[in-house]
Amino acid sequence: MRRGTVLPGMLLAFAVFSIGLQLYGKDVYVMAGASGGDGSKEKPYGELWRALDRAVRGDVIHVAKGVYNGKGGSGAFQAKVPDLTVVGGYDGSFSNRNPFKNFTILERAKDYKGDAMGLGDAIFGGQSKSDHSNLVVDGLVLNSASRNDYDSTGKLNPKKSWNGTLFLGYSPNIAIRNCILINPYGEGIYCTWKGDKNEVVNTFVLNTFYSGITTRAAQPGSIVRIKNCTVAFCWFQPAKGGGMCVFVGSKGQTIIENNIFAFAQTEGDSAGYAVSNTFGNDSTMLKDNVFFQAQGGYYKYVDADGKNLLAWKPEDLDDLNANAGDYSLESAGGNAELDPKLVPDKDWYEKFSNFVASEPGKLNMDFMNQWRRSVG
Repeated sequence: MRRGTVLPGMLLAFAVFSIGLQLYGKDVYVMAGASGGDGSKEKPYGELWRALDRAVRGDVIHVAKGVYNGKGGSGAFQAKVPDLTVVGGYDGSFSNRNPFKNFTILERAKDYKGDAMGLGDAIFGGQSKSDHSNLVVDGLVLNSASRNDYDSTGKLNPKKSWNGTLFLGYSPNIAIRNCILINPYGEGIYCTWKGDKNEVVNTFVLNTFYSGITTRAAQPGSIVRIKNCTVAFCWFQPAKGGGMCVFVGSKGQTIIENNIFAFAQTEGDSAGYAVSNTFGNDSTMLKDNVFFQAQGGYYKYVDADGKNLLAWKPEDLDDLNANAGDYSLESAGGNAELDPKLVPDKDWYEKFSNFVASEPGKLNMDFMNQWRRSVG
């Protein structure tokens, strides 16, 4: 056969392969308030849930600034196919993107009348029985304030608030980038981490209960990278515990690098940890992190004798950086207690700085709700 000759069978195979490429992976556009759209840039969908329901493997969903309430106002969004990318933070023309200026907000409608029956636990998550591996979520704001119950003074009622996480994933290799996750009466990020390409990068996780980010369900062989994030205002949850910025699991490897961990609330003699490694996972890495106002301790771990120990003074961090193996860590270095210059409301900051823990087992709800209103 001469070079360049194409046989009919080869041509047919090429045609089928080309069609396959067209079937998998396209750009889809969403703009709050648009109507009658087909998902094109010229005629975007008006609802993110519609784009997610119609997505096929490899789609990239571009979402403009605005508020998205989900199907029926439920505030629940789910990824159901693999290799999906959801990118927020665009302006109205999709010509410029800045996720920390053009807020793409996912939240439950404030006048939502339905109940939780049949809804996913998270605001955004992978459908539990679907393959949503290699999911990338970039530039979204997940806000749970409208899932909570507040009285006329703004005080939160835990018994009537939705006790759930903000982001939930079950499949391998989940990436969360440039996002803001705020105000759940529950955790910020909970995944059953699988695979070696998981990451939470350049993301704010604020005002959470129990833990901001957890890898406690990570699977053997998994790697989770938490990098360039700010995790702050983590509260003890009554009857559950917590008050942790990051909770490290017993399996896989959690790499925690160049983050700010601040304002973790203690409750009596427990909770309030910036990073908790109480499973004693000795493959954990802790490098170049800033700790501030973690009132229970910067780092809680299990030593070789099975005892829970705390590093909470600057001199403890110096030792941790120099002798990582003594703290159930694969490596450590550059961790320090520093003021990260976060600028919350002044009164709120002073209340937290001067906080005196309530009695064990009793959450000081008056203090907590003043802080929550400041952030939310």
